[in-house]
Amino acid sequence: MDLEQKYTGDRYQIEDSFYSQLLTYTKDEALMIVSQFLAVVPKLPNKENWTQEAAGVIKREDPLFFVVEYLKQEDDIPILVDIYDIDVDEYLEFISNKKSIKSYYNE
Repeated sequence: MDLEQKYTGDRYQIEDSFYSQLLTYTKDEALMIVSQFLAVVPKLPNKENWTQEAAGVIKREDPLFFVVEYLKQEDDIPILVDIYDIDVDEYLEFISNKKSIKSYYNE
């Protein structure tokens, strides 16, 4: 049985896969991930019919590096598709490609 997509107002939409993965994090981690990502949504590039990725980090004693997969198209609300953990080397690659959440803060 398919689950219904979860809508959160008119600012963004959350796919079931994103929601399911988000539940694997602690409440604080999930809040930090979502708040970091939503802070840069207006600055994210549009790309028709293709998902994109942006990497982030939760700074703590043992940093948590993650990627949010999303779909952002012209004249449509952004869709958060998936989320998964990455290692520091992968995170550094996102930084060098200017696809980290931090790089969008600095625009």
